Amino acid sequence: MKKVKFKRKYVLLALVSLFIGYIGLRYYIKPDWFDSKHIYHKVYDYKVSDVKPQKKVIQDINIEFIYDKDVEKPSDGQWEESTRTDVRLYDNDSVLHVTFTDKSKATIPIFTSRSGPAFSKESIDSRLLKKLSYRFPELQVNEKRSTIELGSVLMLYQGDTLFQIPEASTEIQFQLKNPKTGKLQTYYQYGGAPDFNYFRPVFFLQYQSNSTAENQAFFDDYDPSKELNYWDTRYDLGSNTLDVKQDYSFYNLFYSNQFSNLPVGISTTGDTFKTTITETYVIEDVDGGDKAVKVVSRSKTYTDKMTYTTEVLDKKLNNSR
Repeated sequence: MKKVKFKRKYVLLALVSLFIGYIGLRYYIKPDWFDSKHIYHKVYDYKVSDVKPQKKVIQDINIEFIYDKDVEKPSDGQWEESTRTDVRLYDNDSVLHVTFTDKSKATIPIFTSRSGPAFSKESIDSRLLKKLSYRFPELQVNEKRSTIELGSVLMLYQGDTLFQIPEASTEIQFQLKNPKTGKLQTYYQYGGAPDFNYFRPVFFLQYQSNSTAENQAFFDDYDPSKELNYWDTRYDLGSNTLDVKQDYSFYNLFYSNQFSNLPVGISTTGDTFKTTITETYVIEDVDGGDKAVKVVSRSKTYTDKMTYTTEVLDKKLNNSR
């Protein structure tokens, strides 16, 4: 009888050991052995912190209107030709290029969104537009949504304040090793607080069904210094994602911790009008790259509000772009 109990004891210990071994392999050591759908990349220096909104004061304003190849360029004026890789992001759109008093810069598309880079719907509304329009008393403006967004930015002053209005409560910072170069690359993700993970390591997942080139493209795109400092995961259909559970997360994986990573609002703290308007027209695509295009641009800086109202505000807000 004692011998039977002794055997049962060891059988139980063996089963417990097998279970612990399975948990260790499945969730801590070799999760890819149990998942044929994903490639698992080790995550380094994983940090979770609360989002702390920032604000910055505007020093210089440059609002750029970008037009695709199908829009005819005006024949008058002097135009400067260049090749750019950022223009395709903003086809037939308008963008705020801003320099702050701390010498940092930001590029913010002129539309509202829950995720940056963008403006926040919590700030950009008809009340703000009406308040800003008092700066240009000769202007009569409608209150269509597109007009509210563009008009609010067109009527900025030097000294106005942009402040972050995050809908995300949490910032996740982590590093991945580029499979080709072996170098660590830092990423920032915004969303809700992640669930407790029982101290298991976090992995970054890519689809096995993707080609090697497709998966490597994610790593090769990394460049914290470029204007487009993020990877848009909306079209990855579940690939390129952390294996952490959150109530919600936004689709951009940022390469650097920039002010424009979160949507911003406007505070009318300025008192000096000086704005540069840039018009950019795409001429043709450049061979050898899916983002590079040849463009022509011209810029004009305004300090007289009457001239600005006639040449810019009336045309952009009450007529066509």
